[in-house]
Amino acid sequence: NMQLWLFIAFFAGFAIKVPMVPFHTWLPYAHGQAPTIGSVILAAVLLKMGTYGFIRFSLPLFPDATVAMIMPMGILALIAIIYTAMVAYAQEDIKQVIAYSSISHMGVIILGIFALNVEGIGGSLFLMVSHGIVSGALFMLVGVIYDRRHTKMMNEFGGLAKVMPLYATVFGIMLMASVGLPLTIGFVGEFLSLLGFFAVSPYLTASAGLTIILGAIYMLALYKKTFFGAIVNPINEKLQDLKGREISALIPLVILVVFLGVYPKPILEPVDKSVKQLIQTM
Repeated sequence: NMQLWLFIAFFAGFAIKVPMVPFHTWLPYAHGQAPTIGSVILAAVLLKMGTYGFIRFSLPLFPDATVAMIMPMGILALIAIIYTAMVAYAQEDIKQVIAYSSISHMGVIILGIFALNVEGIGGSLFLMVSHGIVSGALFMLVGVIYDRRHTKMMNEFGGLAKVMPLYATVFGIMLMASVGLPLTIGFVGEFLSLLGFFAVSPYLTASAGLTIILGAIYMLALYKKTFFGAIVNPINEKLQDLKGREISALIPLVILVVFLGVYPKPILEPVDKSVKQLIQTM
């Protein structure tokens, strides 16, 4: 009983930070109000403090309570994955789509953590790194277009691929990594997290696999509305493509997305040792 109450107390803090449904409502608002650098730091670093907190504190300190809470945590994560993906599709603001997609991806991380096996926890840690790189890059890309047009609404754009081909290419690569396309960094963590939880509950994992399908739907819808079709707004015809400073910030992230998608060993190998030690401790 003591373990369970302490687990719930720690959960209250970490769940708000992740954020998990139903404590997620602050995140889209925070991203909407924050400047670009604020969104990048929040998505790339600060959200991971919640999921890392579960691994670093809840699992080793309260192992019995953790085992008892596997299914409730799995169900909460599943709700976050599917519900926020559907909400993301309904958004008209590009930044809000990425914000809700972050909550959906954090749900996959929670699933991996509470698989309580090497594949699941290792995959969730890799997905933290992956999500940090990809979502950080996507918020930077939204900042680029916001600096030029001072709007983030999809209906203000259209046909950007003709005017800003390099920007469209980088955005497309990051978007595919966010969806979890094989050979990108997003695929490795998602696959391992779902593979780990499959040993716990095949049915929940099959439902959680919808995140890849739903992610593709809302992200490709965003890309179609923003980058393809006719250039409806004449202002967009004069937009400048990526500048040298922006390229120097984004290209290293593109390289990481592809390199770690093809060869994830530099992260997975050291993580594997720590995860095995954690499971042994539990």
